[in-house]
Amino acid sequence: MAVGQKQIAEKVGVSIALVSRVLSGRAEEIGIASDTIERVTRAAKEMGYVPSAAALTLKGKATRTIGVAVYDFNDPFFGALIRQIQIQAHEHNYSLVLAGFLSRIPDEQDLQSLHKHAIDGLVVLGSDDTEARWLKNFNHLPIARIGHGVPAEASVRVTVDEVDAARQLMDFLVHGGRRNPVYLCGPLPAHRLRKAAFEQAAAVRDLQLPAIVSGEGDAVAAGRQATRELINTGHTVDALICATDQVAIGALQTLHQAGVDVPGKIAVTGFDGIAAAEQFIPAITTLLQPIEEIVRHAFRAIIEPGQSNEILLPGKFIARQTS
Repeated sequence: MAVGQKQIAEKVGVSIALVSRVLSGRAEEIGIASDTIERVTRAAKEMGYVPSAAALTLKGKATRTIGVAVYDFNDPFFGALIRQIQIQAHEHNYSLVLAGFLSRIPDEQDLQSLHKHAIDGLVVLGSDDTEARWLKNFNHLPIARIGHGVPAEASVRVTVDEVDAARQLMDFLVHGGRRNPVYLCGPLPAHRLRKAAFEQAAAVRDLQLPAIVSGEGDAVAAGRQATRELINTGHTVDALICATDQVAIGALQTLHQAGVDVPGKIAVTGFDGIAAAEQFIPAITTLLQPIEEIVRHAFRAIIEPGQSNEILLPGKFIARQTS
């Protein structure tokens, strides 16, 4: 049960009005004794008093509550982001309100929790290359998107530098003698945007980069399906550049079933640096996204509005057993 000012007043033996004055920081204005202020403050802390968000809103004060909208709860990369957001919230004394979408499609029912609470800002997890009309309902708030969005979107976009990441990964493959890479991905916006970065990196090195785009919404299933198609079409290939670590997991499963030597015949790389990429057998070569730094920038964009519209951060290439 939530503790109110009435319970605090009863415990300390003072009026509710006095407690209200103390907790609103106006006690000294009316000459309340310092020891009384200390007793009320201590009791509020001991009893776990939390100011009502609705009451703070009516007074025009910040509620210290941030909304988090997640495009896909099944994506382990987003899970790692949520953990870091919670850490930042603890460090800065903020609360979180979490909302998520089914099949990555925002629905009004999914957004109700964000509307019901008086949030001070919104962090969006996931890329979107559409207009994202649902976000317009929150344009009066600072918004940070971890991922890519359209240029006109009223948000600060914080993401890994895809161009630099593609360069790092492509350089490694080329230096290892891989000259026939194929890009594997699903139908997601982030996958399509990443594809463009890798195509640019391949062109600079005078390489072709054919792509197989699976229609599977699940990333692991997309990796399996795209790799089966690759095997059936008989492409000359010595490296699979996968849009994410999950796509790489699906690709490796299919290659193993087909008896293909990895990395002897085909190298496989992922992207994101999720825990499963290191734990998988064989461990997956990947591009590690700087999750802690990404979240710090996104959180700062909410609590200190006025940041640049786009913040690009370098990733770290990690070579493992699949290359």
